[in-house]
Amino acid sequence: MVYLINMNYLIIVESPNKEKTIKKYLSDEYEVLASVGHIVKMSTSGDGRLGIDFENWEPKYSIDPIKKDVVEKLRKHAKKADIVYIATDLDREGEAIGDNLVEFLNIKDKYKRIRYNEITKEAVLSAIANPSVIDDNLVKAQKSRRMLDRIIGFKLTNLIKTKLSNYPIAPTAGRVQSIALKLVVDRENEIKSFIPVKYHTIDAIVNDEITATYFNPENKEIDKNWILPEHINEIYNSLKGPLVVDTVTTSIKNDASITPLKQAVLYRKADMSSKSTQSALQKLYEGFGDGGLISYPRTDSTRLSIPFLLGAKSYIKKVFGPEYVSETIKGIAGDQDAHEAIRPTDIGLTPQKAMQKYSLSSAENKIYSLIYYITMQAIMTVPKREIIRYNLKNSGHFFKLTSSKVIFDGYLKLKKYEASKELPKYKKDEIIHVKEYINNAHETKPPSRFNDGSLIQKLDEIKVGRPSTFATTISKIIDRKFVEKEGKALQATKFGEEVIKKLIEGFPNEITEGYTARVEADLDLIAEGKIDYKFTMEQFWNRFNESYKTAELTLEKTILIPRLVGELCELDQGQLIYKNSRKNEEFIGCINFPECTFTKNPATKKRFSFLKKLKK
Repeated sequence: MVYLINMNYLIIVESPNKEKTIKKYLSDEYEVLASVGHIVKMSTSGDGRLGIDFENWEPKYSIDPIKKDVVEKLRKHAKKADIVYIATDLDREGEAIGDNLVEFLNIKDKYKRIRYNEITKEAVLSAIANPSVIDDNLVKAQKSRRMLDRIIGFKLTNLIKTKLSNYPIAPTAGRVQSIALKLVVDRENEIKSFIPVKYHTIDAIVNDEITATYFNPENKEIDKNWILPEHINEIYNSLKGPLVVDTVTTSIKNDASITPLKQAVLYRKADMSSKSTQSALQKLYEGFGDGGLISYPRTDSTRLSIPFLLGAKSYIKKVFGPEYVSETIKGIAGDQDAHEAIRPTDIGLTPQKAMQKYSLSSAENKIYSLIYYITMQAIMTVPKREIIRYNLKNSGHFFKLTSSKVIFDGYLKLKKYEASKELPKYKKDEIIHVKEYINNAHETKPPSRFNDGSLIQKLDEIKVGRPSTFATTISKIIDRKFVEKEGKALQATKFGEEVIKKLIEGFPNEITEGYTARVEADLDLIAEGKIDYKFTMEQFWNRFNESYKTAELTLEKTILIPRLVGELCELDQGQLIYKNSRKNEEFIGCINFPECTFTKNPATKKRFSFLKKLKK
């Protein structure tokens, strides 16, 4: 006689938006609940209120008070479950959340770790069928990151507050945040110090559709199309009459192959605010009730999985033909290669179908279309073009004329494209009549300011920060009034310039791109189990403390010039200035704070006032 034993299973995810979707894939034996991110909070007790057990190099954690009800619910269901599946995200933070769940729910003896790169039925069922355990090295890397950020953030923030006064909002510092600010300030300084270079170009207008361009093959130090001001009159005045075909060259050229998307590149290509991009990515990943539309977005990898590639190639072969399937795919593994590039979960779900099925917002549609088409382009054959180049002569000077004709459309077949206008077929020594020669004056432009996307890509290129923190970092430097937006451009404020100047003055060896990248590399080595995290933390702490003690003694206090209201304080006749609260709300306060704590809102409505006793 066979007895069936009813089992109870609990799956814990991070986001409540995943609960119903994943529940649909499973039988009634499974319960799906969300931790709603981290369930623990790092203490602010102990030495320097850092919340660190320095003897054992462990963060001091306790249940986050705002997660008390969530934890109680998880405990209740975990107690009844025979197996608890930890299904948190794939990065270090997700692994740490999972580790905290195991510890604080007391489920060490009955948990299993499951990982999936997309929210689809196949991916979730495959993960449940192939469980593993918490990756202790990833947890150690996250703990190290958390302690590093707490030490650097707390200590530098506290120090900078004592070395600046009259700031509009309390200044903060951070391991990645301060480097992001430094990049913006450095770019601003480049723009201010930029000296433009003047140069000329010459166009030979053949007709309304054909224009040849001057070039000098002898130019070594400057662009071959450039003519410096001291030579322009001599060259331009010598140009008379028609051009003569000197050489004709025909070649076949392939367009560039496309690399699948990692998060940092997507932010740049999206050309939206980091907040909007992040929100759209998360929504597309979690889906609209019946599965996610894209794979895990917080990735620094550009590789595509073999199962996905096989399915996508089969789709392309069926829809477009075998000649459109590329034999080679660009893509590399990232530093944290637990997942692949950002891609659609269903290659058959075109952007048009996705919009019809899910009524995507404009941001979601823009991001999904970007991901879909770049993924398809990466797997399809590259276009081929016939290039005809004419070298033309007049008075000993050269002009070039180039014709490009698509002879195989490749991935261009995905969208309508405008075919290049073909030139007439010229022969060597043929005369080409010129309507006029035009002298164009130019000067070089300064480097452009960063926007959200280009700053994130820069941070990624120099290996500072991680995909999960990029958008938050941009938000921080804006919220702290270090940077402001002019349109989409990020411009450093005077306050931001003073803060980074003070930090670099006090910590010239730590507030650098190189140092921060080395710290990030050490975290990767910890995650790979190649170095001991306690030894690494001890070394960092000793070096950092020496720098901190020196800065504490040598940094002078700077009085910032505040934004004046143009009125005097009614309590002590001090100048009133504009300030910002911890909630980033603007208010008016007395310049003599903390001796005088008079405040009112900018609409002149008095909020409260309190005058401390002044020392006689």
